Amino acid sequence: MQGMIPQEYPFPQYAEDLTRVQVIETCIKMKQHFRDHDRILISVSGGSDSDCIVHLVCKYFPEYVEKCHFVFVNTGLEYAATKRHLDDLEEKYGIKINRIRGKSVVTVIRSSGIPILSKIKSKFLGLYIRGFPSGEKYVFGDGYKVKKLQFTENQKRLAIYLKSNAISVSSKCCDDSKKKPIHTYIHTYGIDLNCTGEREAEGGQRAMIHKSCFECKEKGPDKYMPLWWWDDYVKADFKAAEGITYSDCYEVYGMKRTGCCGCPFNLDIARDLQAMYEYEPNLYKACMNVFGLAYELTDRFNCRRKKCLPDSFQMTIEQEIERGNEN
Repeated sequence: MQGMIPQEYPFPQYAEDLTRVQVIETCIKMKQHFRDHDRILISVSGGSDSDCIVHLVCKYFPEYVEKCHFVFVNTGLEYAATKRHLDDLEEKYGIKINRIRGKSVVTVIRSSGIPILSKIKSKFLGLYIRGFPSGEKYVFGDGYKVKKLQFTENQKRLAIYLKSNAISVSSKCCDDSKKKPIHTYIHTYGIDLNCTGEREAEGGQRAMIHKSCFECKEKGPDKYMPLWWWDDYVKADFKAAEGITYSDCYEVYGMKRTGCCGCPFNLDIARDLQAMYEYEPNLYKACMNVFGLAYELTDRFNCRRKKCLPDSFQMTIEQEIERGNEN
């Protein structure tokens, strides 16, 4: 297998043999897919996975960089650390990262409703609140039992509260703020390969939806996930050996993932809010204003094992926002 990659590729000394095997396998596939496509979109989130992809492309396949469109989607709520990191990536690798915008998260939530619990549960809660029988079925009946999607008794109590108080719920911020701008860009520039940083080891819905790192599409661009088979140990070894520096969200704030800033779907949102409060108080205040009701209600009804608000923040949402304003 190693013979399929030219000797001039400057692979460093990795701590684990598995890392070298994974990197070589990834490079073999990347070379094939990049050779067979003409306009490649590289999603750059400012997160650790996309950092690894940018490094792979720019260090090992500079001949294909001209084919690549490096794209960052600004949702309107972004870490200052992420914005700084994008500038650093451009300078380090000599690339241009196209920053695009869809509807801001704030606009979408104000018009459609708050995201709460998870994307799929927000969808069915929204249907139930608006009086659709399907929403009633999925929230209170068997629903998606076959897919292991069941509302707990506490979540059902939350659903009743939301409906009785006419609180709108929606997951549209995911589509309107992130997916639609990417789809528009893909259509505008005729992208034929969509390259993202998804990994099976992250689990969740993605791990169930995708079965391979490459998906040939009948309509639209093919999809390629170079790091699909990488686990956290391989990624950490690759980072150390290659001398990659992540954004301050990881290196200073101590976050494990960045994702959508302040998203209530994040199971570790309490930890991230604590970091925001310490390092980016203005962003913390904005997230409390936008998502505060979702945090508060999730915790009030004990809807999941992990709290949304940090344990040290034993205040009302109004007091939290006021405290944020002091900074």
